[in-house]
This record gives sequence, C-alpha cells and structure tokens, in this order.
Amino acid sequence: MPGKVGVRVRRLPDGEFRDALQTSSGGRFLELDVTGETMSLGSLLEIEHGSTLYWGELLQWVGPTAVVRIEHSLDRSKLKPIRETWGE
Repeated sequence: MPGKVGVRVRRLPDGEFRDALQTSSGGRFLELDVTGETMSLGSLLEIEHGSTLYWGELLQWVGPTAVVRIEHSLDRSKLKPIRETWGE
C-alpha cells in the first residue's frame, strides 16, 4: 500500500509494543492504522518510527485509524555521541 509506513505503538506507561501502519502525517499529527487495537481517547502513546521516538495523545478514532497529536519527539541517532562520551 503506497504511503504507508510500518511503525510500532504502545500505550504509556507500561503497554506492549504493537505493529501499526502510519497512513499519513502533517504538522504535529500522525494517523495510524491500528486494526484490532482498542485504546481510550486521551491515551498517551509512544510511537517508534525508525530511529525516532514520538510521544503523543490519542485524539480521535476514524474506523481503524487513530489520530495522534505529537507532543515530543527524539531522534535516537543524535544520542550516539553522548552515549559514546558517557557510556551506556
């Protein structure tokens, strides 16, 4: 399916990661196809997309599509120099 990207999503603070598809993004919003998953509106989510982590809030369900407002993001690859300096 063109335009869809595999991601992993979990409910915070202690949910398990589940596979999902990112169907679109725009500004501070991501749309995820999370077929088979149920989460309450307002749930806090962590989304893994390659080396980037996103944290946001579930705003809306449209069929199997979750609309998430992104509050924070972190590119883990940018942490590499810090980890090399300070160790892990």
